[in-house]
Amino acid sequence: MGPKVYQDIKFENWGLDIDYVPRYTCIPNSVASVQRIVKYAKKHNMRVRCAGYRHSWAPIYGDHGQITISLVNLAEATKLPNFTALSKLLPEWLLHRNGLQTIEVVSGKPRVEGNALVRVGASTTNEQLRRWCVENNKYTYPLNVIMVEMTLGGSNAPICHGAGRRHQTLSDLVRKVEYVDCNGRLQVVTDPHHLRAAAGCFGLMGVITHLTLEFAPMTYALMQPKKLPVVRAIPPPADLPESAIPPALRMPNLTPADRASDLARFKDMAANWYYSEWFWFPYADQCWVNCWNNTTSPEGAEEYPSPTQTFLMFLSQFTTNVLQNAPVLTELIQTLHLSEAAVTLLSEAAMLALPEFDYPPGLKTYLPNALHFQRGIQNVRVLNVEVAIALPPVPAAASSTPRADVSGGKPQQQQPDWEVVQRAWWHAILTCYRHSRTAPQSMPLEMRITGGSEMLMAPQRGNGLGTCAIEVLTLEAARELWLPYAEEVVDGWLRLRDSEGKRVKVRPHWAKQWMGLKVGEGGGRQWAEQLKEEYEKERREFLGVLGEIGKRHGWGLQDLRRRFGNEFLDWFYFED
Repeated sequence: MGPKVYQDIKFENWGLDIDYVPRYTCIPNSVASVQRIVKYAKKHNMRVRCAGYRHSWAPIYGDHGQITISLVNLAEATKLPNFTALSKLLPEWLLHRNGLQTIEVVSGKPRVEGNALVRVGASTTNEQLRRWCVENNKYTYPLNVIMVEMTLGGSNAPICHGAGRRHQTLSDLVRKVEYVDCNGRLQVVTDPHHLRAAAGCFGLMGVITHLTLEFAPMTYALMQPKKLPVVRAIPPPADLPESAIPPALRMPNLTPADRASDLARFKDMAANWYYSEWFWFPYADQCWVNCWNNTTSPEGAEEYPSPTQTFLMFLSQFTTNVLQNAPVLTELIQTLHLSEAAVTLLSEAAMLALPEFDYPPGLKTYLPNALHFQRGIQNVRVLNVEVAIALPPVPAAASSTPRADVSGGKPQQQQPDWEVVQRAWWHAILTCYRHSRTAPQSMPLEMRITGGSEMLMAPQRGNGLGTCAIEVLTLEAARELWLPYAEEVVDGWLRLRDSEGKRVKVRPHWAKQWMGLKVGEGGGRQWAEQLKEEYEKERREFLGVLGEIGKRHGWGLQDLRRRFGNEFLDWFYFED
């Protein structure tokens, strides 16, 4: 059976900041149908770009008049409410499985003894993958993004990540890439050197149909989320005076011993725990600390969230999206200058809905359930800016016992300077309070600690001591206030310096919103222009490796540009 084809249907991404009209929108259901699409594109000198749930805010989609491949059916990708999170409650015939949504353990030698190689179709959703892991209860992906409404192809292409300093990116788990090249031929990449480009190539190498990833044996998360006062969850940097902290967040009665204990707890969670994540909702006086370790013991493991909890999450997300699109409510809030009050109320409701478990015993659940602790996120549209901050070393005299390099190297003496993370976190909080009258940020500040990456174009590449992945979000309805606010937050992050006064490496998450932002002093320059300069070495290395793959597979770089490029990729990779 061939692909479904729609003509001249408007494309919009999830965040509604990118739109265009492709000549054809194709929904393939097999490798053969992908080959037919690419061969047609070659014959008619057209370009092909892919999209899943359309969650990226970046210019990595297609162009007007060209071909867009949708990895999921259009109703699932574009309509709200989306029921992916409730798929366990739906009959099998509604799940739209096809030849690009396969999951199977395959033969081969993993890099770590005891692990397994799992071949997954690019159209497979995180919800399908989560359910497969739980139902088989044998292997699991060790990291992932939170959303279940993502395709594997969509989360792998822009090098997405999870949480935990021991973990790299999703693309670092890839051991084999199967793709349809610019001539319509099915090709395979397994060389570890070549995978550093092929496993995170933004769709530029071709249409990826299947990925083989290295999974770990199933383990069980010991969830113990806590709600802590903001100044205790991640303590302010030592040189931030009490007077600079918003009055609602101050705790003047904290003793020096309390502060030292809080700082030690934060550093331990960030450095050593399996999963490390913090949320702060605007103007809330507490943070939600979602840090946990795992165990190999399955005894007492529960399904989390339960079907009832999942449905309530789905309902709250969809309700939020309905409210943000209610013109009467928005006009009332603006007229009465109640922006801060409205956002505070939203934050309080969100914090109330988040769980808190005493530990011990906490709550034990299958590891992929804990990775996807929040369901139904697809149903509330947001805008999102995220950066990856390289963790610099503390001065040598301050280093303690050696620990393993998070990128897989030998033990080392250097330790991360966590004060840079404290400064990044508190800069975002203080910026939010400076704009409390208009409240451009209506969704949380979120931070995860991750490892480095071997991927050539990864923002985390070279971060041997780890990475601070920090982001700010807002509801899509706040679009008019968002851009200058996001630029102010990002400017502060870009000015971070290490203990020697050197600028810390800060780069955006490729899938998030960076295009159109201006950074720097005096009104700044386009961030994209700065990134093109900063990534010059990586860009050349990336194209060089793609060229090596092309020599083996019978195509050249200009073939990629003609078949799988777009306006941005042309400029970023090929113009010079």
